[in-house]
Amino acid sequence: MGDTSQTIVVAGGSLAGHTVVTELERRGFAGRIVWVRGQEGTAPYSRPALSKELIQGKVTAETIRLPVQRPYGPRTRIMDGAVCARLDPHADRVLVTSSAPAEEWVSFDALFVCTGTNARVPRAFAGLPGVHSLRTLADAERIKERLAVRPRTVVVGAGLVGSEMAASLRSCELPVELIVQGQLPMEAVFGAELGRFCLEQHHANGVTTRLGTTVTGLSAAGPRGPVTLTYDDGRESTADMVVLGLGAVTSCDWLDGCGLDLSDGLGCDETLRTARPNVLAAGDVANWRHPLFGHRMRVEHWSNASAQARHAVESWLADQEDRRPPAFADVPYFWSDQYGLKYQMVGHARGHDEVHVEEAGTGGYPFVTYLRAGRIVAAAGVNAPRAVMRMKARIQAELAEAPSAGGSPTGDSPTGDSPAGGSPAGGSPEGETTSEEVYAR
Repeated sequence: MGDTSQTIVVAGGSLAGHTVVTELERRGFAGRIVWVRGQEGTAPYSRPALSKELIQGKVTAETIRLPVQRPYGPRTRIMDGAVCARLDPHADRVLVTSSAPAEEWVSFDALFVCTGTNARVPRAFAGLPGVHSLRTLADAERIKERLAVRPRTVVVGAGLVGSEMAASLRSCELPVELIVQGQLPMEAVFGAELGRFCLEQHHANGVTTRLGTTVTGLSAAGPRGPVTLTYDDGRESTADMVVLGLGAVTSCDWLDGCGLDLSDGLGCDETLRTARPNVLAAGDVANWRHPLFGHRMRVEHWSNASAQARHAVESWLADQEDRRPPAFADVPYFWSDQYGLKYQMVGHARGHDEVHVEEAGTGGYPFVTYLRAGRIVAAAGVNAPRAVMRMKARIQAELAEAPSAGGSPTGDSPTGDSPAGGSPAGGSPEGETTSEEVYAR
């Protein structure tokens, strides 16, 4: 694109923001890019490694930096340690602030919102010595620094981050207790079928668990003293370190009052444009109507961030070239590595009405398929990558044939909080089927 007078502001310095910038440069955008990378003040890095390889000592902060295929162009301004603090409701400009007292209004022709999420930390738990959340590289390095004294650790929350942290700490041969608010770890992600398997793996690897338990209080005895946890049943326990895995909250408060839908992240249409067409979103913050599943969703997974960022750039370029912007229709996908096992999920199973459970592959691990109105809408498996990816293609093809099959289930949520599953009834995708359970909900 040859128009050198245009300015694009990219808010957010993780994978989505990184991908928007590199895609704009790859597509030949000749204007000015202002990349506001956030308060961390670091180059983009692989966030999934924080709860796994970095804690386990398999990688370093330097080796998880995202690769840059070529140097950023001379018209790309990188603002580290700075954030977009406010969007002008009446003009195309954002207020950028930093740790320095100075602030600056930056005008734009397009704004890409890639500010993602922050770790959810209850106000009463914030800032307590020995209590850590995990969202940033600095968070992970603070936790890793404590491992030298071999702390007894309680992990509060058993979703993806909590389960991965428990597995990583056990790989370091540290004592770990996992607090599960429900009855099964990762049940909100995978459903009960793989949740039971995950619980068995934690127990087999030496993690102790408290099921159906909520932490109601935390108190710390000084900077290096023990942390006392109080539970909803009145019991207490102590730990040397507490890691909170309580989910995330979207980082879009700075857009308040600008006529945008902020009910759950930043509301977009199918092309990732907001109510202000030159403001687009990508990554964890984007809440869009999926054209195949037929309802709104927000996906907090790594692969979605890069795919949406590329698509948002394509949508904006289509507008510039008077083309119809395409709809973003990728089938959600994520993975989790725990105890040498790879969990994978594709699709979006909220509102499913039938589940098929099989044993797939030589390991005999569960492979689960979720259906809605007779069509497969999600699949999940353990150590079955080829089968999972075949299911991704099948889900996309089947829903494309009948988009209304996705329905509009009650109460949408990020896919990170949705049950999922994987494999068609009537045959295992990898190896012979040895058992199968089918039931309706």
